[in-house]
Amino acid sequence: MLDYIVKKISQVDRNELYSFYKVVFRDRYKILFENLDWWYRLKISNLEPIILTLNNKIIGQLGIIPTKIKIEDNIKSATWYIDFAVLPEFHGKGAGTMLAKEGTRMAEIQIAFCNDDALKVYKKLNWQINRFTKRLVRPINPIRLMPYIKNSNSKILSFLYNFSIRRKLSSLNTIKPINFSEILKETLKNFLLKKIKPSTYPEFFRDEEWFNWRFVEFPFRKNLNIFEFNGNYVIAHFLKLKNIKRLHVLYHFYLDQPEETKMYFLITKWAIENNFDLIWSCSANHNLIKNLNPILPKKLEKTITIACFSSDEKIYQNLNKNFINIQAADSDMDTLYLKNL
Repeated sequence: MLDYIVKKISQVDRNELYSFYKVVFRDRYKILFENLDWWYRLKISNLEPIILTLNNKIIGQLGIIPTKIKIEDNIKSATWYIDFAVLPEFHGKGAGTMLAKEGTRMAEIQIAFCNDDALKVYKKLNWQINRFTKRLVRPINPIRLMPYIKNSNSKILSFLYNFSIRRKLSSLNTIKPINFSEILKETLKNFLLKKIKPSTYPEFFRDEEWFNWRFVEFPFRKNLNIFEFNGNYVIAHFLKLKNIKRLHVLYHFYLDQPEETKMYFLITKWAIENNFDLIWSCSANHNLIKNLNPILPKKLEKTITIACFSSDEKIYQNLNKNFINIQAADSDMDTLYLKNL
């Protein structure tokens, strides 16, 4: 084992950190560096990402998002592992394992979405692995997603591609988004009144502090929009990246009868009518996922692997269950699409 030294992110030189990010986060290093305080909740938590150094050089980072998880009516502190990266020349030399172990000292529970490299580390450390969460997506204008194809006739092709789904959705009500900032107070008020179904599964606990961080202080709040129908609220992020219009369903909650499925249908109808190219979300609610197959087809689902850990044996066993209330706003999945422009 090399003589690695672990530091908090506040203990390293920002210029050196920037140089490290340019190597390991090549397509989003600027946007990440400029918004570090928000990304890692640095202003509202004493928990910080940890940096690994060797001979005073930054060679790795474990980013975190402090959060809370509810297990059997108890609220537990937790950290999302994100931006877990090590310089290529130090892969296989214990750096990733050391960062992952060090991170377990920071909260009662650790949770992470895994790529193949990170999954090897978590399996080695005996983390719980589950594959209940699905990425849901529907290309609305698939020609626009194929840059090597000339798309001068993309509107016509999009109309033909969506002809069948347009017919299925034609009888639905019309729904229109409102910019988040225009009804911020109303949305927060209703968020705090939301009804929560009792559950025996571990759940993400979302309070006012979480809401303010995730949405009110979101650096790109101008792109957030609210859809509302019959007491159901959806917060969506509209992005335009490389001329591709994306609609990300980040978070939904309800006050009366749950109509999550209908909300997705209504939003899809609006997205098609307003020339979006793709609609995207994620969920571990298998009933909802099944109901959405007509608009978010099963063949385009992608399994999102989650790894979880706690040094408390009772909590550890609970983490093998499905986080049925997980949504796109709970981690950094949406923000990974924000690139240097």
